[in-house]
Amino acid sequence: MSDPRPDAASPAAREPGRPPDPEAFGKYWLIDRIAIGGMAEVFRAKAFGHAGFAKDLVVKRILRHYSRDPEFVEMFISEAKLSATLVHPNVVQVFDFGKIGHNYFIAMEGVDGKDLKSLMRRLAERGERMPVGAAAYIAFETAKGLDYAHTRSDADGLPLNLVHRDISPSNLLMGYDGHVKLVDFGIAEVESERERQNESAVLKGKFSYMSPEQVGGQALDARADQFSLGICLWEMLTGHRLFKAETEPATLERIRVCAVASPRDLNPDVPQDLADLCLKALSADPGQRFPDAAALRRALGDALPATPERLREELSAFLMERFVEEIAQERARGEAGAKIASKLHYDGGDLDLDLELEFDTVRTDPGVPVAGPEAHADSTETVAPVVPPPPLEAPRRRNLPLIALVVLLVAAALVWFLRPAPPTAEATLSVAVLPAGVDGVVLTLDGQEIPATFAGVAPDVAHTLTASAPGYLPRERQVELVAGQTFAVELTLQPEPTPTPAPTPEPTATPVPEKRPTPKPVAAAATPLPASTPEPVADALPPIVYFRSDPPGAEVLVDGRTVGNTPMEWREGVTGRGYPVELKLVGHDPVTARVTAPKAGASVVVSRRLPAKKAEVAALGKLNVQITPGWAKVFIDGAYVSTTPLIGHELSPGSHDLRVLSERLGIDKTESVVVKGGETTVKAYSFDQ
Repeated sequence: MSDPRPDAASPAAREPGRPPDPEAFGKYWLIDRIAIGGMAEVFRAKAFGHAGFAKDLVVKRILRHYSRDPEFVEMFISEAKLSATLVHPNVVQVFDFGKIGHNYFIAMEGVDGKDLKSLMRRLAERGERMPVGAAAYIAFETAKGLDYAHTRSDADGLPLNLVHRDISPSNLLMGYDGHVKLVDFGIAEVESERERQNESAVLKGKFSYMSPEQVGGQALDARADQFSLGICLWEMLTGHRLFKAETEPATLERIRVCAVASPRDLNPDVPQDLADLCLKALSADPGQRFPDAAALRRALGDALPATPERLREELSAFLMERFVEEIAQERARGEAGAKIASKLHYDGGDLDLDLELEFDTVRTDPGVPVAGPEAHADSTETVAPVVPPPPLEAPRRRNLPLIALVVLLVAAALVWFLRPAPPTAEATLSVAVLPAGVDGVVLTLDGQEIPATFAGVAPDVAHTLTASAPGYLPRERQVELVAGQTFAVELTLQPEPTPTPAPTPEPTATPVPEKRPTPKPVAAAATPLPASTPEPVADALPPIVYFRSDPPGAEVLVDGRTVGNTPMEWREGVTGRGYPVELKLVGHDPVTARVTAPKAGASVVVSRRLPAKKAEVAALGKLNVQITPGWAKVFIDGAYVSTTPLIGHELSPGSHDLRVLSERLGIDKTESVVVKGGETTVKAYSFDQ
């Protein structure tokens, strides 16, 4: 947690066991907090619409400490946009993201069920082991979601190289209906050279589910997620932890060594083929694992003891039997919270002014509807002031200020309710047409001509964007923007094919009269045309790759050879061949990509942002803090940093105040630590329960 003192009005501050007390959060009602972590708190939530429409979902609210960090906010927005594009039955869908008050948030699909971590804990409490079929089915469904995410491409058809980086039991959700979904791409990243260079500095994910290459700070690809899923499968089959040790450094060392026993050594009921594929996914060398998640999915599918539908039903029954009491409590609490939220949403609450007025009765004009669900059934509302009857006698002077206050409040309420509705925020579309310099370009949106930068795009609606120019084939693309978004898109126009000229017919020779002894000379025949038909112009053109960078002017290296500077087009590729690309610019970190040359006459765009180099901090030291047992909050120089274990936290050389706090364990220890440049200082505490 980064905010040790949440607002008392927030559900985050409520005591366990208390009835639900929904909180309004923008257009959402936060019904109940279900989890809290180092960066965010997670709520069951409800969204209401017209005519009694209601939708259940989950809201992840980023804690205020991180919402004030510009770098974190930039990363959060980027990854939220990316997550919102993932739509698959085995991936929890993101519906909305933004900022309300001081907090950024994500609204996502709610799963009525448990995560794998909760199920494994319950089985350990009961001395049970996961059925082999259920374990294989959960891994099979997760591999389907990973295969989808790993193979996603951007708008230009280039692979995103998306890696989840945090496949672990707490991110594998199982609905009570037996469906399995992968959640939290919050630390997933798109590969870039800068990220690979920084990988050794920051370990992202849960240590005991990392791959050897992740622990070693090496470049990651989709096979790292495969290794993490292999750990989950191994632990489900055996009922034991694979790499978890008493300390984090010991856990990381076990992963580096990567000595993995066969699941059959601990559970003879595991079929040999399932044990073999589990060990293959857990190979220390990524090259010895399955080539991709699709291959792992196929192997798991072959190892399933029954059909996926049959196993889904069995997992559903297995879950509901082991969480029967929690299910009843969760649903009762959810229904109670939703009922309260619905009443607050539609009724709006009461305003109670504890004032003594001179009149005893209040008259309301006939025909004024009461606020409530009925009042929201149509699009109009009628609001009238409350009019008191004439007083029987003049009010006493001492109550005149109170009456004046009531009149002012009623007038303010009228102004508020009768104010014009704020205009819906629109989105902005910025269109670039390639090749650059094409004359006569016409852009239309839903058939209406627009400029290259158009700020009047209606949000949350699918639009048809078209670009056309004389001598080029028109290009069409579907776009859908969110309110306030500025979306840049490039449309590449292809030249119209040149018509093939009709072959000139060969002239016929004049026949010679038989009676004449000397025939007339025969007219010379035209030179015959080649028998083959000329190829279309588009096929004769080479494949074209357009390179763009932000900022422009970057040196472009293809296959290690400099080919020019951005913006530029490259026509030397061979169709179907992949090329490594590097973009370099002074004062910026280089960025790498990989492009496959398209078919003849077609084009692709490689567009990358080059981050500015950060000023190097010389001779920083690092601090590791860990406690046993349990965990604690870590404060450095009075500021909250994280929870234990704290690994590799960089600090300037010198003396720093270190505070370790755990309310649950009754620990509050403060001391001074000296950090030396280029060295790691380790503080380890052991507390009795």
